[in-house]
Amino acid sequence: MPSLRQVLLIITGCMLVIGNATARDIVLKTNPFLQPAIPANTVQSDVPVEDEHNVAEMELRATMVAGQRSQANIGGVVLGLGEQINGYQLIEIHPLHVVLDRDGKSKEIRIANTDKGSRD
Repeated sequence: MPSLRQVLLIITGCMLVIGNATARDIVLKTNPFLQPAIPANTVQSDVPVEDEHNVAEMELRATMVAGQRSQANIGGVVLGLGEQINGYQLIEIHPLHVVLDRDGKSKEIRIANTDKGSRD
């Protein structure tokens, strides 16, 4: 039969493992570059949508500038260069904005709460 000390050590070890898993889960829930489940109200399509307000409705949440491996979180969808959302292709990623293209027309989306006059 294990001693009281051994039982307490086992319980403490279990609590540490559970505590670390919980802390890791919290950190992962706040990482903007994890692939989240696509929300039901987000339309991701290769077919161009004629509504010009689609770009205005898309929210740029985060960017990660890393050359050809750069990524942007637009409305909860993580995209790399060349990928499409709502009929727009992501062609440039900057620290505070991205540039999307559809049919040769470029559109810029900025991260909310950034000064429009600032340069990246």
